[in-house]
Amino acid sequence: MIIIVLTAFLCILGSALASVEEAEALLKWKASFQNPDNPLPSSWNLPPNAANSSHSRKEIASPCVWYGVSCIHGSVNRLNLTNSSINGTLYNFPFSSLPNLEYVDLTLNDLSGTIPPQIGNLSKLLYLDLQRNLFSNTIPREIGRLKNLQTLHLNANELNGSIPEEIGQLRSLSDLALATSNLDGPIPASLGNLKNLTYLYFYDNLLSGPIPPELGHLYNLVDLYMYGNQLSGPIPPSFGNLNKLEVMHLYSNKLTGLIPPEIGNLTSLHSLSLFNNSISGSIPPSLGNLASLTLLHLYGNQLSGSIPKELGNLKLLEDLEFADNLLSASVPATLGNLSNLQYLYLRMNHLSGPIPQELGNLTKLLHLIMGENHFSGHLPDQLCQSGVLRNFTVNDNMLTGPIPRGLKNCSSLRRAAFGGNQLGGNLSGILIMFGFYPHLDHLDLSNNFFYGDLSMFSVI
Repeated sequence: MIIIVLTAFLCILGSALASVEEAEALLKWKASFQNPDNPLPSSWNLPPNAANSSHSRKEIASPCVWYGVSCIHGSVNRLNLTNSSINGTLYNFPFSSLPNLEYVDLTLNDLSGTIPPQIGNLSKLLYLDLQRNLFSNTIPREIGRLKNLQTLHLNANELNGSIPEEIGQLRSLSDLALATSNLDGPIPASLGNLKNLTYLYFYDNLLSGPIPPELGHLYNLVDLYMYGNQLSGPIPPSFGNLNKLEVMHLYSNKLTGLIPPEIGNLTSLHSLSLFNNSISGSIPPSLGNLASLTLLHLYGNQLSGSIPKELGNLKLLEDLEFADNLLSASVPATLGNLSNLQYLYLRMNHLSGPIPQELGNLTKLLHLIMGENHFSGHLPDQLCQSGVLRNFTVNDNMLTGPIPRGLKNCSSLRRAAFGGNQLGGNLSGILIMFGFYPHLDHLDLSNNFFYGDLSMFSVI
């Protein structure tokens, strides 16, 4: 019994001593702040002479009651100082004095300077969030020593240099965010070792070179954001292995080559955005297998060939944008099956033939943009039958015939462009029809074959 009590007493004594040491180490870091009188961590203080006081006084001196500090068994294990107006650096952070630290969140502060290599001493760290600060210079390679790390957020800083290949050693990592900085150089192939990775955010940097095919080994990946870089080369066909992927945003890079047909294997994909690259070749019919897809952006590339009829299988699709490519042939009537479609952008291609009547079935359509193609024949009769269409442009085609009477009830229309076609009809009647549109702020009827007396209109 005496031994048990003595053991318990020694444990309490050890915890108290550790608490004071950790408190003093944290206070040394606080003293380095450029605003040490910051009111948010005002609870960070020790009673007078705490280091020389009785053991009970040392327990009172525990940092475990301080703002943003949590402990386990009397030792600091969590530090959450998000949005605490801290202006300072990590140079005096007690990396070696907090052996049980598992969670660090310092987001939304004014921390600057480099991230010290001593960060690799936090061997128990599970969560590290330093985003939205002013950290500069390179990411230390020693960060690869944090073998237990599950979350690493360094985005929205002023970091530069390359991504350390040592990050590929963090086998427990599930969330990696290095976005919105000035990181450059290639993406390390070693990241393919992160088999537990679920979220990967590298967007808005200066990363260059090809996308490593090893990233196709990240079988648990759900979100992949690498847009706004200078990545080049093809999209790896190995991406077809990422069967849990829900978002793939690779837009605004310098990607070339074909869209791999293997992308059609990603049946969990909700959003596929590849716009503003130099991708060529045809649109793979296999994209019609992406039954969960709600957004498909391929505009601003060099895609050619026809629009696959299989895309009509994407019943959940809301946003389909293929503008500014080299697509040709006719628009498949199967697009009329996309009952949830709200945005259809096909302008600036080489599409031809009639605009399918089936597009009149798209009762949720808000924007129908088809200008600068080679469409011919009459406009579909049933466009805007649901009365929600806002933006309808078919300018600079070879359309003939009248403007459909079905548009008469389209009071939702805000912008309509019919210029540069061979449309005909009585212009006064058309203007009377469009005069009932309370939200219309742009109407282009120029360069057509309309006729009629406009003297009754004082303002056009």
